[in-house]
This record gives sequence, structure tokens and C-alpha cells, in this order.
Amino acid sequence: MLVTWLVATFFFSVSVSTVWSATPASLTLDPNLEVLEEIIHIRHREFQPEALTILVGQKTRLVLKNLDTELHAFVPLGLLADSHVAVSGNGAPQFAKEGFVRVLLPTRGQTEIVFTPVRPGTYPYFCDLPGHIMRGTIVVRENPGMVQ
Repeated sequence: MLVTWLVATFFFSVSVSTVWSATPASLTLDPNLEVLEEIIHIRHREFQPEALTILVGQKTRLVLKNLDTELHAFVPLGLLADSHVAVSGNGAPQFAKEGFVRVLLPTRGQTEIVFTPVRPGTYPYFCDLPGHIMRGTIVVRENPGMVQ
């Protein structure tokens, strides 16, 4: 009888603590899960690739790698408006009341910009340093899998 009570008590306490501390898999979100990573290399005063496509609602990590031996800037027009932006790396980000404006990338520098696009469109970006004629485009398309 004592053994039955001990087994029942152990089983009940284990199953209750397991149930109370468990989180259903559908509620657990890995912050790195389904993050689209796009890399833009800056080499020979060019953005490579010059164009890329991402989806509305898709969390995106945009990695900018300056492979040149000179300073460059990344200025996206309208892409990050109304978006939460996290910037890391050794670049110097600049913000205004509208939000993220640009980032200066030092020689051999790298910056990561994490954001989730909120509206479709074609967004140009460029380097605004004197004499640098560098341009590119990011196309944000509707996401057919996104529930609104």
C-alpha cells in the first residue's frame, strides 16, 4: 500500500509539474526561426547584388559587408519607414525622427539590420558619399502565406 501511494504520489507530482511547466510548441517562438538573411557585399564601389527581393511580414536580417578599403554608406529610401529596426556591427547608424536613415560602413566593416517589411514596393538604396555612384534596389512583395 505504501509503495502504491509513493508511486502514485511520484507520478502525480511529475505529471502535474510537467504539465504546468510545459509550453506548447505552437506558442514557443525561436527568435532565429524563419529569419531571412540577405547579404549585400560592397566591392569596387558596387553593391552586390544590385537587386534583391524580400516579402512583406518576413523578418529579415540584411547584412552589409564593406570589402573595399574606403568608407561607404547605405541609404535605403522608404524601406524601413514605420518598421522596428535593430542595427548591430561596427557601422555607424544614423536615425532621424522618421527612423533609420543610413549607416556608414568603415573599411572592411559589417553591419546587420534586422527588420520586418510592412508594405510592398520597390525601394532604392545608394551610397551618398561624394563621387560614389553606387545604387541598388530592394523589392518587397506581398507574402501569399501571411494572414492579415
